[in-house]
Amino acid sequence: MKTLFIAEKPDIARAIAGHLFPDGYTKTKHYYEKGDTTVTWAFGHILRMAEPAEYDERYKAWSEYPIFPSDWKVLPMASSKEQLDAIGKLLKTHDTVVNAGDPDREGQLLVDEILHYFGYAGHTQRILINAKDDASLARAFSDIRENRDFHNLYLAGLGRDRADWLIGMNLSRAYTVALRKHGYNQARFNIGRVKMPTLALVVRREREIQHFVSKPFYELIGTFTHQGTPFTAKFVPKDDEVALDEENRVIDKDALTAIADKIASAQAVVTACTKKHSVQQPPLPHSLDTLQVLSNKRFGYSPKTTLDTVQELYEAKYVSYPRSDCNYIPSSQLSDAPEILHMLASFGLPAATKCNTQLKSRAWNDQKITAHHALIPTIVQPKDLSETQSHIYQLIAMQYLIQFLPPAEYDNLSFTIDVSGETFKGYGRICTEEGYRRVYQDDKSEEDGKDDVKALPALTQGDIVVVTGYDVSKKQTKPPKRFTEGSLLSAMANIYRYMDKDNPMRDKLKEIKGIGTPATRDTIIAELEADSIKGKPVLPYLKKVKKDLVPTDWGNYVIDHITPKLTTPDVTATMEYALAEVQAGTKDLESYLTSIRDMVTHGITDAETKDYPTPPGMDELPECPICHTGHLVQRYSKKTNKKFWVCDNPDCKHPKTGKTVYYDDKAGKPAIILCPDCHMPLRHPKSKFGFFFACDNCGKTYADEKGKPVERKKKKGSGK
Repeated sequence: MKTLFIAEKPDIARAIAGHLFPDGYTKTKHYYEKGDTTVTWAFGHILRMAEPAEYDERYKAWSEYPIFPSDWKVLPMASSKEQLDAIGKLLKTHDTVVNAGDPDREGQLLVDEILHYFGYAGHTQRILINAKDDASLARAFSDIRENRDFHNLYLAGLGRDRADWLIGMNLSRAYTVALRKHGYNQARFNIGRVKMPTLALVVRREREIQHFVSKPFYELIGTFTHQGTPFTAKFVPKDDEVALDEENRVIDKDALTAIADKIASAQAVVTACTKKHSVQQPPLPHSLDTLQVLSNKRFGYSPKTTLDTVQELYEAKYVSYPRSDCNYIPSSQLSDAPEILHMLASFGLPAATKCNTQLKSRAWNDQKITAHHALIPTIVQPKDLSETQSHIYQLIAMQYLIQFLPPAEYDNLSFTIDVSGETFKGYGRICTEEGYRRVYQDDKSEEDGKDDVKALPALTQGDIVVVTGYDVSKKQTKPPKRFTEGSLLSAMANIYRYMDKDNPMRDKLKEIKGIGTPATRDTIIAELEADSIKGKPVLPYLKKVKKDLVPTDWGNYVIDHITPKLTTPDVTATMEYALAEVQAGTKDLESYLTSIRDMVTHGITDAETKDYPTPPGMDELPECPICHTGHLVQRYSKKTNKKFWVCDNPDCKHPKTGKTVYYDDKAGKPAIILCPDCHMPLRHPKSKFGFFFACDNCGKTYADEKGKPVERKKKKGSGK
């Protein structure tokens, strides 16, 4: 029996071959081989979804839609066709194939689609490789499964790709064509299933900020003492006692001052007191999204920089699989802990020497493991790390080692005090055991520790406490914070928080890990900021102001003029939940795609039946002097290293030559000089006698006199 392993990328294939053939193997351009076992590789996706025109030539025109393929096509990517052909030949000679794609939905899809493309009918198995060090590879090889057990994972990947294609291809066309019918040819809609709700989050947040009006509110704080320990409590108004805003904050300073004066000499009595001991477990190990959020907040790294860096660490065998959305570790890996912790201590993390491998945190939970586990260090000690690599590695390592430290423990006290019929409430906590916090402070610690005090008063119900004084303090309401790349990524991963609280799906949607995937969220954010895609200029949806993300005028326009079904987190999160159902086997792929086609049909109707005001910046663009329907837009030529102008109407051609007309850039404006005779644009060529003007429409030429066309002077005696 001959076995073929198909890895997602060459580095994984090398690791597999090194593990299987420690004594050496035959290496060719396309595979490694020894005996009856062969290891080959893809380059990520080496098949692509067909473009619309590859289904039918008429779809070359953007005005042709909807496009609902009945027989979906995948085609070889030109850059990797040679490797694909090599895999095809290997499949003909092997009885068993082991899918060694990355341990996620995308990894399952990209190898399975190769098998489907070639119609492979042999035995197929699945290996889940979470890290490339020897111990992790040995564990993966001991647990090879049947590939059919992951068929629903493949279907979910297929469903996501097809849904993205249906929405992107159809609605980008529908809205762009509808806008052009109104005479606006420059702007092009770039619609995406995940991109639009992500953009909408930023747009809505910015509008909240722009419309926010800061208002003052007031708090009455009482300072008390009991048995020599000072503490504070905040006044709690009764209904209709003082004027409150919608958040139940006091807005009448004089009313609080009057209450403070009234109770200044009154006795203060403890009417309720609750003491509780609490335990705070260490934070879970990192998934990719929690790592990206923390590295952005702590070091300012973009999500893409973090992903690229952790990918480098993974390829060097220093950490486990990077594109993980899981925060848990299988119990089988607990045996690696002593060696990993010893390595981390040698690496230079002294906290590792304080760890106790007999402790088992909540991170070790086999029930929470799917295709992959949390992002953790391997037993391989890193060497020669760059500054960025060192920062990212230490974030991963610290989050792992604190799983072997005790929890933090606190004594908590909450109490109520009555002063002449007025109520004050207070809360405080004191740390009794630092536990993991002795070596680790996360970025939530400042907010988490706002109620920490040096000492708790020994209060019991009925105690009379000493009043030190009352103070009325003024505060201001604050607007919500703008999104950063890190906080936007967190919002995508926790989209349920932005859903309507009355949505019955809200609690269920906590389970799906948000919109997008760990591997695609950074790309989506980058594309929202991009001013070109695949070499073609586009209007960016977002711009970065220092660390903050702010929507552009075009980003605002797009959200205002596409169907709300593409912008609300409720609808998009429900689509993601449906994909999760496909993956779980409780929903079939075709019913999911039917719902997507219905959404596309709704979007097309919306695009075609609305009016479009002038897009931002378009009213300032000069009208095209040839077609009079398009506008001249500025472009840049890499070939000439110069800016130029051209009509944004793709159908605009010179009536005589049938060619596109280009205009020179002059101080940021198109140099348009019209023929005095036929009023068509003139060319400005140069002869051996200098520059002159020529009209391609009527054929006349003119002399250049200080940049203006003038009739050529007749030569004496020429009769001309």
